Amino acid sequence: MARVGTAAVCGAISLKKVNLRYNKIMRIIRSVQATRFRHIGVLLVLFLLGMMAMRFAASYVSSVASGAGIFDLNFGNDGIYVHDNLLALGDAGRNVYLYAFLPIDTIYAAIYAVFYVYTLAFFLRCTVPNWWNHTRWLVLLPVLGAICDWLENMCFAFMLIQPSTSVNPLLVTSTSLLTKAKFVLVYLSLSIVLGLALGWLVCCARVKRRQE
Repeated sequence: MARVGTAAVCGAISLKKVNLRYNKIMRIIRSVQATRFRHIGVLLVLFLLGMMAMRFAASYVSSVASGAGIFDLNFGNDGIYVHDNLLALGDAGRNVYLYAFLPIDTIYAAIYAVFYVYTLAFFLRCTVPNWWNHTRWLVLLPVLGAICDWLENMCFAFMLIQPSTSVNPLLVTSTSLLTKAKFVLVYLSLSIVLGLALGWLVCCARVKRRQE
């Protein structure tokens, strides 16, 4: 009887956790569906500030490492470049890259994911009828891009703490694929946002003409 009672309590706790997670997900979905233009403005400011911080951190790494490149900003990296750039970074460059650039870039990935999700949701709602049933999957593109970015940063962090001569070629190849996937997903999100924004402006202009 005691075991049955314990199992029932554990089951109730698990069910409560599932309900809490479900309610949290539904709140996020409702907030995405209810995106307003003023929300986009606030997120745009955060997005630009995050980009500036990331670019500043990249420049700082290069200045400390006497002009060494930033892996994250290339469309993929081969083994020779990774080896040579790790040597060029030196100990000081590696430390700045690992403890300054990567944390900032990780935060920036979260910022641009949120920005693109809400911006896509806003313009899809304004331009595509019944968008949630037909095109809601598009808001997942920047999320997948951010996930690739985070995994990429983890791989780069692992490279930075290793000697340049012992970097696994498989790690280099997989990281390069993550980098390319990140760029494709993020720039695809940007292209869709720009296209939808243009369509939204055209629709607004037509409505204004009709009212005149």
